[in-house]
Amino acid sequence: MPHLASAPTPRNQFSFSRVKTFHQCPARYRYRYLKGLKELFRSIESYLGSVVHDVLEWLYTERDRSADPSLAAALARLDEAWADGLTEDIVAIRCGDRPEASLLVGREMIERFHRGAFQRDRSRTVALEQRLTHRLPDDLVFTGFADRIGRTENGRLFVIDYKTSKNEGNPSDFSEGLQAPLYAACAMLTRDEPEALAGYHYLRHDTTSWQSVSADRAHELLARFHQLAVAAETATEFPARPGILCAWCGFNAICPAAEVPPALSGGLDRADEIRRRQPGMFDS
Repeated sequence: MPHLASAPTPRNQFSFSRVKTFHQCPARYRYRYLKGLKELFRSIESYLGSVVHDVLEWLYTERDRSADPSLAAALARLDEAWADGLTEDIVAIRCGDRPEASLLVGREMIERFHRGAFQRDRSRTVALEQRLTHRLPDDLVFTGFADRIGRTENGRLFVIDYKTSKNEGNPSDFSEGLQAPLYAACAMLTRDEPEALAGYHYLRHDTTSWQSVSADRAHELLARFHQLAVAAETATEFPARPGILCAWCGFNAICPAAEVPPALSGGLDRADEIRRRQPGMFDS
């Protein structure tokens, strides 16, 4: 059951998600990272992403063991992981949506990936779900987890991030332009490589978008991230930025500025239900 977290996130450790949260809504950032509160619900989209990532990690782990994982085995793995982790705090935000529909989407993504990118892939895996860290000025630390680090057939280092979103991203977007390239920058600097590739694979479309990260760009990316982290670390005011994303925010039941339309109230309804059962859970 959701509850107050044991402690806030250390003030000097910044993941991409932490910086992105501050960029999108400082109030949500304050609740999660400074006060150490746990969100009252998790969206079905977020859960779908984590379960699909688990299956992709399993596929490449099996391949590294010289096995040939079948599509049937991958789908069975998906079904099992989905059933094992589906708790009451995971909800469909859009009213009328059912969790079974998201599972079907997940099965379609795994089938598309297995028949397409996975069969075509001749690269070598270096690491899966690897933690990356890089010390920044002002005693700040960048930290993150790379979905997969590998080398192409000709030995070129790459980092790839798997996306379950409905739409393909744009390198000019805040997320697409920074997340995977940052991971590539850390991977190449750790391994003393002159350059690396940063990629996003969009599982609903079976397409991959690549960016080249040179040594100069790696330092530019880390400098940019440092600026964003400093802005969050030195902030003294944390205004809410209400909008469509309020429906997916697990603090919408306690945020006075939250704007949740009735058609997207699945999370808010669940949060209110949990608070009724546990009155005073946020009083401290």
